[in-house]
Amino acid sequence: MNSHAVSPLHGRVALGGIGVAVAISIDLHLRLSGQVSPIWQTLSEYVYGKLGTSSAAPLFSVMCLALSLGSVALLAGIAKAHRPGTTAVCVLLGVWSAGLLVCGLVPVDPDGQARSLAGQVHNVAALTAFIALPAAAFVLTKKNRERCPWEPRRTTIRRLATASLVAVGVVLGGFVFTLTLGLFERLLFTVDVALLLTMVRPLMAVSRR
Repeated sequence: MNSHAVSPLHGRVALGGIGVAVAISIDLHLRLSGQVSPIWQTLSEYVYGKLGTSSAAPLFSVMCLALSLGSVALLAGIAKAHRPGTTAVCVLLGVWSAGLLVCGLVPVDPDGQARSLAGQVHNVAALTAFIALPAAAFVLTKKNRERCPWEPRRTTIRRLATASLVAVGVVLGGFVFTLTLGLFERLLFTVDVALLLTMVRPLMAVSRR
């Protein structure tokens, strides 16, 4: 592998952003366990939780922004690799990152209330983002790419991307049927974090060569 193909700095920033997002997610789950059901309510509904006398909305926004920043760093690392198909991968990761940004800034509608324009924007941004990430992973790991840093992890990346798309389908089904929507969305979040980490790893591997 060409040691100049990708930058370890991008990998470290990506890991930092993802790590902050995961830490905040765990914190919200622990501190708001009595207010937001992890089984029935979505992650986005943490914006309506209360941490003492303060709203949990800013912390949720930071979580989304951190994950978006980490994803942009991954995008930059992939762009620097200059591999075939890089443009398509970067566009899809850009859509994923932008979707996260919108989700962090535009709140979802409260459960049981009429749908608003802002709430619809949030939902469309989330759906678009969750489809764009696995799509980027599939394009990144297309066959017949010589000396691709992501080739050794191709099978793992594509399996996680497939699991992500399946989870998206289940979550969408949760809006039609009576399913444990919150639980499946958290499963989707976990799979996508694992997918991002697997995609980031080749950036870090370069620094050890």
